[in-house]
Amino acid sequence: MLPKPKSKLGYSADEISKICRDRKIKTNKFWKAFGVNTCVIENGESRYYACDVENALYKLKAKDGKFYMWD
Repeated sequence: MLPKPKSKLGYSADEISKICRDRKIKTNKFWKAFGVNTCVIENGESRYYACDVENALYKLKAKDGKFYMWD
């Protein structure tokens, strides 16, 4: 299970790096799987939605990834 993001808006890049390290996933592979998704800027820092992070982890076959299909 993923840790709860520190911000209600989503995960920071540092939090995503830690998620990747904990799962032994290279961050460049994560960002490739993440693709182009919407993010929110909070206090000058990007926040990435939890559903997009879970979807990228799913693509990388991580056990705590989730498949989301958007139309």
